[in-house]
Amino acid sequence: MDVLTHCRIYPLSSFYHPAQWFIELAGLVTTDNELKPVGLLHLIEHSFKTSTFKRDLFLQCAGDRDDSSILVIDIVSEWKSLLKNYGVGVHVMSSTSILNIDGLISFLLQLNESPREALKRCQRRDSLSKQLSGIVIDNISYIVHDPGSYNLLLRTLKMLRNTFGCWIITISYGLEFYNGVENSTASLYRSGSITRVPISYTNEMDAMIIRDTDSSARLCS
Repeated sequence: MDVLTHCRIYPLSSFYHPAQWFIELAGLVTTDNELKPVGLLHLIEHSFKTSTFKRDLFLQCAGDRDDSSILVIDIVSEWKSLLKNYGVGVHVMSSTSILNIDGLISFLLQLNESPREALKRCQRRDSLSKQLSGIVIDNISYIVHDPGSYNLLLRTLKMLRNTFGCWIITISYGLEFYNGVENSTASLYRSGSITRVPISYTNEMDAMIIRDTDSSARLCS
């Protein structure tokens, strides 16, 4: 018993590290630089419609694996039609509870602490026993909030990658979208950023890409 009193207890996380998943951009984007594996990616789109590029990016990331799942957090976008005929494991979260920054971060924190309970809230569910290999959040431009909230979102996403090893894609609109739809507020977000999301957020991504045509995109420096 004296031996037991001197034993130290270590959390399982000290010994267990999930497999790291990465996004392969080779063949998808235009760049003069060498493409490196990407864990955190931000994509700048131009409308809520599913572009050919976004579809191709998702299909390349998802592959045809049946031993892992992808979580799509659909914030007023058009993923239902894209995923209708997609057979590989996908969880889809599209509840109205995530249509504000507090609700989104609350769900992501629950996913980190109690993944099974969080995934049970999804409107479409895959097997809860599979590893989570990727997360897509589309479209964070719908969530209007202060820069401090973006910092909290970023820290939460990095925590999820550390917990699950999953790649993460966030999607927003370019400023020209708001010049047409919300012209009165577009000028408020021109401080060095080509999207409504602040540059302090996008600079922390492993990569940021902007779609040029329906089927092509380029890597932003």
